[in-house]
Amino acid sequence: MTINGEQSQQVSQPVILVVDDEAIVLRVLRGILANHGYRVLAAVSGKEAIEVFRREPHIDLLLTDVVMPGMTGPELAELLLTLDPGLRMLFTAGMPDSPLIRECIIDRDHAFIAKPFLPSELLAAVRQVLASPRLAARAQA
Repeated sequence: MTINGEQSQQVSQPVILVVDDEAIVLRVLRGILANHGYRVLAAVSGKEAIEVFRREPHIDLLLTDVVMPGMTGPELAELLLTLDPGLRMLFTAGMPDSPLIRECIIDRDHAFIAKPFLPSELLAAVRQVLASPRLAARAQA
């Protein structure tokens, strides 16, 4: 598209897959992110997230709750990393002192934000993770 003789650049929206088993939390996260220019895909379980991930050709960030029934956030992330080794991840949970959080997130240096958080804190964490190199690129450096 040309505007005043100049070529306009199409800027793509970052795509975020948000996974949380609590519908209200999922709705709030989706709203915050969508209102700030992100394309948001949502899933209420690890199983549903895998289905969404397989249908979507490009996902920039996985934002997942850590503690969910059936499949934890870290288990989901490990599975999705087999499909996209460079996937960026941001974990969230309401129990930051949980052994699962320490073992699977903190000790592995994954990005984490504790619930409850302000929208501005969520957006800052998302921007920070999206600005970081994809995992595969980091592993090669």
